[in-house]
Amino acid sequence: MTARRLVPVLLGLLLAVVALPRTAPAEQLVTAISTDLVSISSNFNGSQIVFFGSIERDSQSVSRPAQYEIAVAVFGPPTNVVARRKVRTFGLWINREAEAFEEVPSFYALLTTSPLGDIVGEPIRQRRGLGFRAIVDESQADDRIRPPRFEAAFLRLMQAQGRYSEVPGAVEFLSPTLFRANLVLPPNVPLGTFDVRVFLFRDGVQLSQASEQLTIAKVGFEQAMTTFSREHGLLYGLATVLMATLTGWLASVIFRRD
Repeated sequence: MTARRLVPVLLGLLLAVVALPRTAPAEQLVTAISTDLVSISSNFNGSQIVFFGSIERDSQSVSRPAQYEIAVAVFGPPTNVVARRKVRTFGLWINREAEAFEEVPSFYALLTTSPLGDIVGEPIRQRRGLGFRAIVDESQADDRIRPPRFEAAFLRLMQAQGRYSEVPGAVEFLSPTLFRANLVLPPNVPLGTFDVRVFLFRDGVQLSQASEQLTIAKVGFEQAMTTFSREHGLLYGLATVLMATLTGWLASVIFRRD
């Protein structure tokens, strides 16, 4: 076949491929958040976020015997954490050993319909960052084996601060395809942009995934001072020293004994 005859044939094949109908996934997630911005002021003592979602099915989806399972994972901005082990030496507690956990979420919450082990297997949990085990494994910077006691201490510290949590049963279905979940943010929640990932499972298989973003930021006088200190560091330092000096002088005048 000559080159002149080959061109129309290839063009016809290309048009046929483009004209083929594109198949969409049988199930798709449609999600929403009650608010995508949490404002932190001086009287902030925590907040509650509500996640909504629905499962959209096309008309040709095959009916499945098992029920749907939902996992909502909330990841805070990455940070570095160092876990230290204290040893009593000559009557004093001294830090002897330390382990670094690099690029771990500063906040992590996992809300599910059922216990995570009943929803999906370990390989998928590791790939999707679901569960404490996946978070700890991703923070390993090298191939050496990290002592389990440091991993336990890291997780215990983050949970004690209210920054890490796993809540089975926090996602509830309002109908066979409509669900919601509540997340309580602690007063010490970190600032920044949070990634929210919603996963749909059935029979241990991931069917769909959706993503949202949540921003937590300071407002009011606190944010104004933070911005000023970053943009005018020298003036902020001088003002702080002057204020401390005036406060000390004023206190000495008030409480001076004659």
